[in-house]
Amino acid sequence: QQLRAVASDRAGGWYVTTKEGSLLHVSAAGRIRTVATCDSCPGIVLSPDGSALFLADFGNCKLYRVEVATGAVSTVAGSGEEGDEDGVGDAAQIHKPRGI
Repeated sequence: QQLRAVASDRAGGWYVTTKEGSLLHVSAAGRIRTVATCDSCPGIVLSPDGSALFLADFGNCKLYRVEVATGAVSTVAGSGEEGDEDGVGDAAQIHKPRGI
């Protein structure tokens, strides 16, 4: 799989997104598990407390929150249409976010 983005879990492991649409966790011991599925996400960052990941979805023009414990995905911002419109949640328009 081709990697898109990488973020440290601060315990020796890594979260990675792939071109094929997977959000994976690679433990310090090398164990790989799928956390969630996602589309084209070239940007990823772990929350300060480590409970959530935030992803920038280039293809769908959205920002997502993924709960690390459950893999639940929710949209933080973006209507899914390209644009530059202030707003809250899906009322905002984002133009192809590449990073977070």
